[in-house]
Amino acid sequence: MLMSADATSSTLNEGAAAKNAEKKPLENAMNSAATVRSVPTPTTDRRRYKRFRLSVPISITSEDGSVIPAITLEISEGGLSAVLVSELQIGDLVKVYPVAGETLVAQVRRRVGRVYGFEFLNPSDQQVSRLREVCSRLPRYPDSNRMGI
Repeated sequence: MLMSADATSSTLNEGAAAKNAEKKPLENAMNSAATVRSVPTPTTDRRRYKRFRLSVPISITSEDGSVIPAITLEISEGGLSAVLVSELQIGDLVKVYPVAGETLVAQVRRRVGRVYGFEFLNPSDQQVSRLREVCSRLPRYPDSNRMGI
């Protein structure tokens, strides 16, 4: 028995609609998950401040008073990263000197091996101004580099 072209088309459309209905819950779940939370892409930079290259020796004074030699990798208005010869813990409070000719209080925020990320805590307006001035003379740190912390 042969079906008319309209009946065949209708049957095919019903079959496609049934398949799409089966896929819809998964599609809907994926779409709603994407709207609930977005996953950062490799090109997304969540940093508040632009980073600049800076490789200079500094001293880190830990809470117990020990002085740790370090070499900076990058700096911004909000913090810096440095390679240290001794270990610190995330959350430790330290003093960092010299940073733009100043001693700044910072907190350890990240660690990857011997590379530490420090956030400056409550810098004065004058210190922020000096940091901006120093950063303005430095080359930009690549935003796409995933090695920075």
